[in-house]
Amino acid sequence: MKSRQLIISLAIIGISAVALSLWFNQSPKTSEPTFRNLGDSATYVGIQACKGCHSDKHATFLETGMGMSFHKAEKAYSKANFVGVKPVYDKKLNLYYFPYWENESLYIQEFRLNGRDTIHNRREKITHIVGSGQHTNSHFWTDGEHLYQAPLTFYTQKGIWDLPPGYEEFNTRFNRKIDIECMSCHTGMPQIKPGAVNVFEKLPLGIDCERCHGPGSLHVQEKSNGIIVDTRKHTDWSIVNPKRLPWKLQVDICQRCHLQGNNVLKPGKKFTDFRPGMHLDSIFTVYMPTYKGDAAFVMAGHAERFQMSKCFKGSNKGDLNKYNANINFTCINCHNPHVSVRKTNQERFNQTCVSCHNPNTIKSKLKNCSITESMRRGKTCVNCHMPSSDTRDIPHVSIHDHYISKTNAFNPKNPKKSAILSPTLTGLHAVNNQNPSNAELFQAYITYFEKFDANALYMKEAQRLLSKEAENKESVTYASIGLEAQIHYLYNLQAFSDMITLWEDKASDDYRDALLKDAWTQYRVAVAYDKLLPSQSTNAETHKAKAIQFYRNAFEAMPLNTDFLAEYTGAMVRALRTEEAKPLILNGLKHQPKHEGLLLNLGYCYYTEKQWALAINTYQKALSLNPESQATLSLIDLYIAVGQKDKAKAMYNRAKQWADPAILRGWSF
Repeated sequence: MKSRQLIISLAIIGISAVALSLWFNQSPKTSEPTFRNLGDSATYVGIQACKGCHSDKHATFLETGMGMSFHKAEKAYSKANFVGVKPVYDKKLNLYYFPYWENESLYIQEFRLNGRDTIHNRREKITHIVGSGQHTNSHFWTDGEHLYQAPLTFYTQKGIWDLPPGYEEFNTRFNRKIDIECMSCHTGMPQIKPGAVNVFEKLPLGIDCERCHGPGSLHVQEKSNGIIVDTRKHTDWSIVNPKRLPWKLQVDICQRCHLQGNNVLKPGKKFTDFRPGMHLDSIFTVYMPTYKGDAAFVMAGHAERFQMSKCFKGSNKGDLNKYNANINFTCINCHNPHVSVRKTNQERFNQTCVSCHNPNTIKSKLKNCSITESMRRGKTCVNCHMPSSDTRDIPHVSIHDHYISKTNAFNPKNPKKSAILSPTLTGLHAVNNQNPSNAELFQAYITYFEKFDANALYMKEAQRLLSKEAENKESVTYASIGLEAQIHYLYNLQAFSDMITLWEDKASDDYRDALLKDAWTQYRVAVAYDKLLPSQSTNAETHKAKAIQFYRNAFEAMPLNTDFLAEYTGAMVRALRTEEAKPLILNGLKHQPKHEGLLLNLGYCYYTEKQWALAINTYQKALSLNPESQATLSLIDLYIAVGQKDKAKAMYNRAKQWADPAILRGWSF
């Protein structure tokens, strides 16, 4: 009996194993299964978990641009030159920047000169280096737990230090927050702390395997349990293999990060929600400006430019849900993600082209193009048809244009061949979504205006979309363009009176209550009340109270946003509620000691308490962060109060260099 039971049990196990094997290895041609690590139950395990079984790929991947994308600030990971470096000068702000190592720590110094005297000197320790060094090394510093970009970048191709991209137009100094949108393309899978903008619970070093293969917990668990699939014959459905995906989903993996623009999230989605095997436009849509007569391209626009190519369009006409390696043309035809492009055999690029464009056929347009001769001279098809040139957005950097053209249509050294000298902005287009809704397009316009380019055209287009939607809706607050988006639009226009009218008179109580947890809407409404104080004293006090309440709502919805805390406590300080504000300020400075706004608010608290020494010391800290800080003006009053008129005069002379003369009329020395 026992033997019979054993045989039956073994038979059942055998049948189960076969069933499992068949289920794991279904052919996508018959049942079109989905990779099982797309579900929420699969979690990220990190690159070290992959190394044990895939040590060969791990070793070469670490040499790629992705593998070297983000590191701690250590000499081994810096590609910058520190010998004979001259300070970088920002003539707009009259500030100098200088990088240097002190023992094993990297610092960036900011200073201002008055003749030979140094009148401002700030230095910050660099905690991270971002960028592989193939094009750039940029630098991050940390204030408490808050991550910021430093105002100095090394441009590897030209071997020079300069301001980071965009800083030549608007130098945010040490104040540019590094948020989840930024880091989700420069690391593995970062995790932001709840209620924070730039405080991370998890910040992996470098992009890792799971960015292209999806979370690996299910895969690791099955391999640990002995469930092995012969991938030469079958597909292992426990983890995404991009080669097994339809061509459109393959491209979506790459253009998750190699598609630059204004990313507009779908409602309820986060940047970390995208997993390989998903459609990118199910998480967010990427918008880029459209120009008339413009042929320039942006640094991370590889995917967009590639998909404009006739080669791409001609090869990928078929079913979006299939992939045929002999027909479809995607990024992996040229790029092996596990191997650095610098170590890729250049013949691979030629062979990709020759697979369709055979130079030996009689009708071939390549008949007179000797690829062998070109290779002997160190050239490939890429040299002529994907020329390397400067980008529109990143200075001192040249990359290959991934728009495959018959001739070199874009040549910045010969502008007569293109119309890049005077491009005309015509609007925005959705790169990865052919039919965006008016509501999403409206969001794209107002956020592009706010984040990238304050061009009036974007707001005009937003107004056109808003008017178009309003024509077909009875209730302005329940139109497809919601109240929060309309508040944002009016905030960009600084139409504070209209914001208050919309909020108080046109929105229902239920709609307003639903937005209590929307930190940015609460903040923008707070600013409207704060900026639009009526002349009547009773209404002024009401507006002050409402401003404080909405600032509080914003802070409570996002408690690790120290800017919200500074605005909230600043409003209380101006209302002379310093006893309430002070403990909040002190707690905020524990988490972020170098927040100028919080220091200014604390200085005023000490001033009202007549704690002169503490007030002076606090304002001096704020002034050490920013040579044009409002602390300069406060210190004039403070030094007068304690009888130090010489120091007050020195502060007055310093303020004359940047402050509005009307502000300084209250003092005379």
